[in-house]
Amino acid sequence: MKINQVIFFVCPLILIFSCSKDDADVSEKDRAKALLGQWEYTAIMTDRAVDINGDGTSNIDLFNTQEIKQCIKDNLTFFAERGEGEDGSFSINENGLACEGNQAFTTIESDTYQLVNNNRIVFGSRREMKIMKFEKDKLVVETQDNLGGTDVLVTITFKKS
Repeated sequence: MKINQVIFFVCPLILIFSCSKDDADVSEKDRAKALLGQWEYTAIMTDRAVDINGDGTSNIDLFNTQEIKQCIKDNLTFFAERGEGEDGSFSINENGLACEGNQAFTTIESDTYQLVNNNRIVFGSRREMKIMKFEKDKLVVETQDNLGGTDVLVTITFKKS
């Protein structure tokens, strides 16, 4: 009888904890609201090695190498709502490490955006980003770009700050 009671209580617990539900993932219907706010870079990778800084060394990891300046890696990205029926507002701001000629904490790029089919961020003038992973505090996007004269697929990982 004791074995039956143990099985009766333990088996449901094993089943409950063995189910994998990723609570961090943002559902597609909640992405528009979850996108709003301030994001910072945590990774910038390309699908093939590039030499952007001209030092003779090519890399696919642009964030953890010297391919792009630290002051660019420090930038903050913002997504904001505007009025009803209007496209959202997108901006990139210098953070504490401003690049030459810029003031710290100023906007260096601004645009409008739309979240299309909850999986693409389409901008007014910059290249679109495809959402690859979207968690509460993490966003991974892919975008096409030309870096150092090479067409590449860039994967950018942001964390909400």
